[in-house]
Amino acid sequence: MLELTTKICRMPTDAENEINMQKDGYFFADRTLLASINLSRCSIDTKKLIRLNIICTREYKEEIFEVARKSFPYDRRFHLTPEIDNATAEIEIKKWVDELDEVLVCFYKDILIGFLALKEIDEETLFVHLAAVDEKYRLTGAAMSLYARAIEIAKEKGYKKLDGRISSQNTAVMNLYAYLGASFSDPEDIFIKGNTNE
Repeated sequence: MLELTTKICRMPTDAENEINMQKDGYFFADRTLLASINLSRCSIDTKKLIRLNIICTREYKEEIFEVARKSFPYDRRFHLTPEIDNATAEIEIKKWVDELDEVLVCFYKDILIGFLALKEIDEETLFVHLAAVDEKYRLTGAAMSLYARAIEIAKEKGYKKLDGRISSQNTAVMNLYAYLGASFSDPEDIFIKGNTNE
């Protein structure tokens, strides 16, 4: 019986790494950047940016999964095989959503249209672990509302930074971080290798 196994490797961006990984049968899958908002320098009026109803909750897992399922068509956190395989990715997305604790969820009228989950990295840093907005509602300002609320929470709890790691292909989120005053650093490349074993 044939079985496909996948190896995923993440490493700092470097031309030599890319050449060596290709020689070893890996292909380049994505490049991510660390986005970091220095909260002591962030003087944005978050109250003006929060235009929708946002609550912090442990509920709405099915609705969160539906938003996530539609929002990550190429994200290499979930697409773990060389080919894009939505069925396999949905299983991985479901695992991530099931493991979420408290989540910020955003409503348009009575519809859950987006979410943002935070995790503590250390006593100074809060990290945007997972976030998405339903594509149909992206013009409502839901993403800005969620990130502004995340900044408020981070400041209220005494953190010095709000960080996230984003794909270099995701220019919309890059622009959002830039608007919020983020700096970008630590590029990291993701390589994937699929092997067929008997």
